Amino acid sequence: MAMVLAFSSGCEPPPLTDNGVMAVIGQLGLGDGSFRYPRAIATAPDGRFFVVDKAGRVQRFSADGVFETKWDMPESAAGKPVGLSVHPDGRLFVADTHYHRVTVFDRDGQLLGSFGREGNGDGEFRLPTDVAFDAHGNIYVAEYQGNDRLSKWSPTWQFLGILGAEPIEEKRLSRPAGIVIDEEQTLWIADACNHRIVRMSLTGEVLTVFGQFGENPGQLRYPYGIDLAPDGSVMICEYEGQRLQWFTQAGKPIRAWGRPGRAPGGLSSPWGAAYGPDGNVYIVDSLNHRVQIVRP
Repeated sequence: MAMVLAFSSGCEPPPLTDNGVMAVIGQLGLGDGSFRYPRAIATAPDGRFFVVDKAGRVQRFSADGVFETKWDMPESAAGKPVGLSVHPDGRLFVADTHYHRVTVFDRDGQLLGSFGREGNGDGEFRLPTDVAFDAHGNIYVAEYQGNDRLSKWSPTWQFLGILGAEPIEEKRLSRPAGIVIDEEQTLWIADACNHRIVRMSLTGEVLTVFGQFGENPGQLRYPYGIDLAPDGSVMICEYEGQRLQWFTQAGKPIRAWGRPGRAPGGLSSPWGAAYGPDGNVYIVDSLNHRVQIVRP
């Protein structure tokens, strides 16, 4: 049985906490709506969201956190996915990390196919981490474990090229963990083990780099998740920093949210966060085995 902690009186329910938590979804377990170390989240244009956990399953929820359906990954003994992205047409693209491929489902879990294979060459992956889409339907996939780069694929899953393989400010990408493409068609990369954010064009030209290791405002500790706020700011989810931070597109820190803890509003190794169409933020609070819905 899923645990959904929220108030529901009135048109706009009050937050549960002083830092804007609107609902807490799930608990440790293998039942419907429960989680075993959730590691990726993706929101859909209709407000629904998808979560994958270390049980090797994907679960779909309504925008307010009500469990709807679930399915298992085709294979999971070798490891579990760490990235999810919803295509504008509703398909779910899963970075099927330890099987070195991207696996695609319809919104109800029907398997539609996969692309990629293990390796270092063209059309091959080493531990893919996330997926993004440009305005033309092209697909971008981040990967690590030596490759530490992005590859570009056509809408029909044909390999087109490599981005980000060369050093950026004297350092190669190191576990690019989250990626997103903005309305201007530029690519944002959470360069996790370099504790920085990289923005580049879709042809690979580096446009902006910011961030360094630390706990102060503007510093980062393993940024695993990245998304764009409705106002154009950049939201970063820090796995080891136990917080979200917002930056201007030039890299100036704006504000932070979150604190270590297990009560609502606390975080424990959050793997990712995503904006919903209603402006709420959905956070994978991984070691607390839950999702928190936040009005920042």
